[in-house]
Amino acid sequence: MLHSSLRNNSIFCLGGNCNTPTIIPNRDIAKVAHLAMLNQMSKDIKTNPVSVFSGKHRKCKKDVFSFLNCCSSMTGWGRDIGLSQCKSKEQELALYRKKGYCYYIGTYCSSRIPILGICLARKSTYCCFQSKLARIFQEEARKQLKIDFGNT
Repeated sequence: MLHSSLRNNSIFCLGGNCNTPTIIPNRDIAKVAHLAMLNQMSKDIKTNPVSVFSGKHRKCKKDVFSFLNCCSSMTGWGRDIGLSQCKSKEQELALYRKKGYCYYIGTYCSSRIPILGICLARKSTYCCFQSKLARIFQEEARKQLKIDFGNT
């Protein structure tokens, strides 16, 4: 990302009429953020039962031995040779995670070899929201109210 500042610099102007820029601080950013939150809340509010910024439970699967990884790369040798593929919900989760809409809850073993107890696949659990603002709102509200997201 490119950042620049005009502070303490003068702008070159033709004809000798130059202007030194004046930085005017934006004192309305808190009001803008508040309006953005209210706008997002109006899109996401539900009345029966009452809820704001509700999330959806999402899971993705990652097999051992790199057979299939639907939690990050959507790759694996099982997919490469056509034996397996990621579900559409897992692909949607990957997109939501990339946008920063999801809160990671945890990972657990979802498939074991009987008797030996060796884990063959793990599932990661997330709570995903409709926006980054909704996720941050839920995270901060839950911290203040001492309410967790649950477990896997």
